[in-house]
Amino acid sequence: MKSAFVLKIRSSLANPQVLSLAGNLTVSVMSIASVSLLFRALSVRDTGVWILFISAVNLADSFRAGFLTTAFIRGRSGALPARAAEVTGSAWFIALAITAVLALLNLGAWLVLGPGAEGATGLLLHWFGLVLVATLPQFMAAAMMQADMRFDRILYIRLLSQGLFVVGIVGLMLSGTLTLEKVVYSYVGAAAVTSLLMLVLGWADLSSLRQRSRACVAELAHFGKYSVGSYVGSNLLRSSDTFIISYLLGPAMLAVYNLAGRFMEIIEIPLRSFVATAMPAMSAAFNQGDTPEVARLLRKNAGMLTWAFVPLIVGTIVLADIPIYLIGGAKYEGSQAANLLRIGMVLALLFPIDRFVGVTLDVVNQPRLNMVKVFLMLAVNVVGDVTALLLFGNIYGVAVASLPTGIVGFVFGYVHLKKHLPLSLRAIMTTGFREFKLLAGRFMAKQSPSINTNQNLH
Repeated sequence: MKSAFVLKIRSSLANPQVLSLAGNLTVSVMSIASVSLLFRALSVRDTGVWILFISAVNLADSFRAGFLTTAFIRGRSGALPARAAEVTGSAWFIALAITAVLALLNLGAWLVLGPGAEGATGLLLHWFGLVLVATLPQFMAAAMMQADMRFDRILYIRLLSQGLFVVGIVGLMLSGTLTLEKVVYSYVGAAAVTSLLMLVLGWADLSSLRQRSRACVAELAHFGKYSVGSYVGSNLLRSSDTFIISYLLGPAMLAVYNLAGRFMEIIEIPLRSFVATAMPAMSAAFNQGDTPEVARLLRKNAGMLTWAFVPLIVGTIVLADIPIYLIGGAKYEGSQAANLLRIGMVLALLFPIDRFVGVTLDVVNQPRLNMVKVFLMLAVNVVGDVTALLLFGNIYGVAVASLPTGIVGFVFGYVHLKKHLPLSLRAIMTTGFREFKLLAGRFMAKQSPSINTNQNLH
């Protein structure tokens, strides 16, 4: 009986989706923990400045990730060892070039503007380039592990990076020396230690740089010039609310808005996990000419997640005040955060299909369409945000403006993907419901006593 239970645990841990979910769950829980600590330890204004700083850093990092991640995974997944080394070395060459250019731009801006800059601008001018350099080996290691479907190692990378950051914050709080600048020290230090370990262990495979080729660099760059638009556009879409609120309403209101957004991680965790595991499989199927399998994977994952999110969304709408208090503390009770969370969770019902449609456009070699989709949504969102704030003067307008943004992206992506794959909303929902029932049945079976095992014992 005990050995059967252990075998079930080992079998579950060997499942790529379980490992991917565990990795995303780990990083998200630690991210929420660090944010919760900062919400309590920093003033509302300093919290808003930190949010603006980290949003700008993530936006810059999305340029590097967007140029490489999808192209790298498509090229390395299922490739022979020689080809895999060539793709990895070429990706390293591009990553180093991008990092060097951005760091030099940062140095020039610091020399011109640095001495008099304050707030988030001052932090960015001092730390932007260092953050990109410190996170580069960590980024390359995670991309390699995703392409090779080594989600156990991705879990270790994320656990180390986020864990060191949380430990740093706790140490500053216990010593009574926590300031906004020292939070940045902890962030950069955690990234640098993690990256150094990736180089020592060989997970980042820097030695493959010798296997790069001009043709492969050109191939990755050709795909990347489209996918980078999708990545940067997606990050701008997420962070445009941050920048607009910060400059029109101030950093204090930004902290309230971001607090509501932090709990949206409960949607992003499984969504990122399923996308991370499905993308290499979809890419491999497309590379082998098996487009029906690509369509099946899209229907299965997008539909199943949509059904799985329904009870989660309903529960959060009813109990929204509880997570707001748990994450932000008493100072955010009675603020607009709970209602903002309710609005966001309603919109989250569109997320699974929209996200998988975008990823699949990249997989079927249509990154340009995905880029157009993202920037169309960005334009609608910016116009909606500014109009809502100027007309109503409160933060609820920003949340409501997300509805037309989501609908426009959803319709554009779905219509264009149908030209390349056999696809229908009805098929997505019916396939998803069937897969959701199977998954729920397997879960319930694992929770109940095993009849066969008991019979064997007798």
